[in-house]
Amino acid sequence: MRLARGLPRPVCIMARTITRARSTALLVLLMQLSPAAASDAEHYKDPHIRTTDRRLQRLLDEGVLRSKKLRALVARISRSDVVVYLSCDGDPRARVTGRMTFVSSAGGVRYVVVRLAPLQSRARQIAILAHELQHVVEVADTPAIVDADSMAREYMRMGHINHRSGAPGLAFDTEQAIAAGRQVLEELATMTGD
Repeated sequence: MRLARGLPRPVCIMARTITRARSTALLVLLMQLSPAAASDAEHYKDPHIRTTDRRLQRLLDEGVLRSKKLRALVARISRSDVVVYLSCDGDPRARVTGRMTFVSSAGGVRYVVVRLAPLQSRARQIAILAHELQHVVEVADTPAIVDADSMAREYMRMGHINHRSGAPGLAFDTEQAIAAGRQVLEELATMTGD
């Protein structure tokens, strides 16, 4: 499925088994990326969406300014028990343009990572970001999701398996996430007159 004509297909939720040791190490790493530890703390307007990548922060800031839908997604996440870490996959040739992975649940907080591949168009990147943040909202709205296994089980119920995903592991998608990406892309095009 495509977000809109010309957009790469979105790849979404990744349900992968993570060993307890790897999960703990990843959680420690994520905690180090907290707003207090970041040298650029002024960018952390919302402690629920975190990144140390200035380019991704600017992308999020631009999207929030230009898209009502993205603003609504960010507002919903900020009222949730989910903390999102944004990172860049780094390989521009990757078939996976975006994905959300469940990391851990600790102390009443659920942690996820959203990875974006670098793309040519900022509008496309913002649309993929919105697509993935819609998945974060779906996690926030589903308290039964507390690990990778429960996430896979819930996405089997509320979404569908994305068989065209080039990502390792089991990938899921939802109509709501596809619609969110499309809506944001349309909002951005309307604002620029494209």
